[in-house]
Amino acid sequence: MKKGDIFTVVGGLVLVIIIALIANPQYLAGITSPGSPTSKTIAATPVPLPQEPLIPIVLATPAPVVTPLPYMEDAAPYQIFYTSKPFSYPRFKMPENMETFGASEIPLRNQKLVPFAFVEDTRGGLTQKFSVPYPLWVLNITVNATRNPQYGNFRMVICYASNGTIIDGAEILNQGSMYRVLQTSNTDLYMIITTQYIDSYRIELETPRNYYDLYRPR
Repeated sequence: MKKGDIFTVVGGLVLVIIIALIANPQYLAGITSPGSPTSKTIAATPVPLPQEPLIPIVLATPAPVVTPLPYMEDAAPYQIFYTSKPFSYPRFKMPENMETFGASEIPLRNQKLVPFAFVEDTRGGLTQKFSVPYPLWVLNITVNATRNPQYGNFRMVICYASNGTIIDGAEILNQGSMYRVLQTSNTDLYMIITTQYIDSYRIELETPRNYYDLYRPR
């Protein structure tokens, strides 16, 4: 074959290839040069990052607000007077035997007592009705008989106002003092008192400080 014929054949093949590429350009998309990135885009799959564990948030519960009771000064003790209608009471006579009430009781130790009422006079009688709000309280009795101490005699009983039942009592010969501890509260009471050759007496109604602050009238 002559050289001229070879060039003619090669030229025809090149021309056919050029025409085929022009007619089908998609073939060029698959041709990549060496070392160049592929023309197709590969979607990258995201790699999930490790997640830290969730820590629950605990809200602190606020402490309850305690409002202290307002400070109140101790009230002055009120006086219990004698009644003008003693015969209207269920009991108005002193019992004959006073020895059953015994000697003075031991005062409350290591406790500050607060006086809240008192009876003070020289003569006897029946007191007005009164009520005590404190679960525990004391009768602190002091008798003075300086002019005739050898004849002095003081007697007292405390009764329920509803039926006259005697709760407790005390007798002081000559002069001196005596304690009675009571645990009767929130009910009407009254006292029967007799005196002989007594210059003066005073009965203080007292209660421990903690009871006074807790149960005192507001």
